[in-house]
Amino acid sequence: MDNAAMHATSPGRRPFRVLTRRNFLSASVGTSIAAFCGACSPDQGSPSNALSQHFWGCFLPGSILAGAGSAAAINQLAQLAGTDPDVVHVYASIVDQLSVAALDVVRQAAATPLVTLEPWDPSDGQEQSGFSLSSITGGQHDAALHRWAGQLGAWQHPVLLRFAQEMNGSWYPWSIGVNGNSAADYRTAWQRMYAIISEAAPNVSFVWAPNAITEGTTDFTSCYPGDQFVDYLGLDGYNWGTIPGHQWQSAHKLFSHSIATLDRLAPDLPVVVTEVGCAEGNQPELKAEWIRDFFSVIGENKRVSGFVWFQMDKERDWRFNSSHASTAAFRESLEQWTRK
Repeated sequence: MDNAAMHATSPGRRPFRVLTRRNFLSASVGTSIAAFCGACSPDQGSPSNALSQHFWGCFLPGSILAGAGSAAAINQLAQLAGTDPDVVHVYASIVDQLSVAALDVVRQAAATPLVTLEPWDPSDGQEQSGFSLSSITGGQHDAALHRWAGQLGAWQHPVLLRFAQEMNGSWYPWSIGVNGNSAADYRTAWQRMYAIISEAAPNVSFVWAPNAITEGTTDFTSCYPGDQFVDYLGLDGYNWGTIPGHQWQSAHKLFSHSIATLDRLAPDLPVVVTEVGCAEGNQPELKAEWIRDFFSVIGENKRVSGFVWFQMDKERDWRFNSSHASTAAFRESLEQWTRK
């Protein structure tokens, strides 16, 4: 996400499906129920989507280590959406330790963790020279990468790993143009990370995720490290609404061009919208219309295997349940999309 602009009984579960050559799905988790359920609740009696060919997931706010609260949060989300999430999204800094307890919470929810591993100190700012791409290519963070590789491999269960996302923006230490970073530096840094983690953690699938081409971003094709180093093509995109520095964007305008670019870049890999959210519009019905538009966009492209909704009231209220109308639009559209 662009940091510069401010970053009961559950429904029936669909069977685990093979979606990539490495046989892994992705997932993410969080725990604060009130933060994402506050606006409204759906009707009881959610449908089963047993024949679905698509997967979906979410990022939820809060720590996933809150014990029973974690399961309750995921259940609440499932009730809101009408079906269990397949994917729960976890953020971590490269300086952190892997939280095995966090991954266990996701697995116990019958989901797969999507771990976003960020090479920076999140408490500091954008221009952290100690986390420039050259510092990664030069081996300064090899010890941390080996530690992550060993810990992920020891867990043994499927994990999707997203590293240094949104490199075509301008808001991270690894962004192209920040700290002297170049696209060639990014490719080399990714390949070094891949070599270290893939050797020790064969249970990991790798997700390369630029930001959708929009305000404040650049073309991402020169940053692509190559098919042999990637399992999923990710894509992040948010409709910030009409505020200073942003304008309302349809889902088609936000995503279609970038999905087509990914299609040309690596036609044999599946696409996952790894972060998506929508702000409220100037009129009550606009967000609900945008959500339907989003499902239309991903439904029209057979390359899109899944999406991960950013379910948090943060810079804007990104939650799909920020109103009764947007909740209904999400539930209805998700049911239709997962049944295709």
